[in-house]
Amino acid sequence: MTNSKYIFTILSVLVFSSMVVSAQQTAALPSGTIMAMKKSDAETIAASFNDRIEIILPNKTAIYSQKQAEMVLKNFFDNHTITEFQLVHQGKKDNASYAIANYFAADGRYRFTFLTKQKQGKIYIHQIRIEKQ
Repeated sequence: MTNSKYIFTILSVLVFSSMVVSAQQTAALPSGTIMAMKKSDAETIAASFNDRIEIILPNKTAIYSQKQAEMVLKNFFDNHTITEFQLVHQGKKDNASYAIANYFAADGRYRFTFLTKQKQGKIYIHQIRIEKQ
């Protein structure tokens, strides 16, 4: 009887481990991004930026360095205080993925679209599109 419990435990661990690996492989956003968005933490989000990142705002589009993009995002957060953040959809194909989220602020709702790419086993954000809804 103890052998069957032992085998069951081993099988359970293996199944759970494969589920965790599978979830990591389908993640569209770098780890911690959603929590950082909910906290308006531009510094943590910027740690996952590609070397150059395109940010598309309602009134301006540009390609920035990581540090410049962090300041642009921080400025957005300062001007549009968050009340809620909801991940709506995410998808992945090959080394590219995307995520769509709703950012609710005191002055309205914004749609965030994140485009990411995986390099050397790590997910990097290479574009953020922010649209007023």
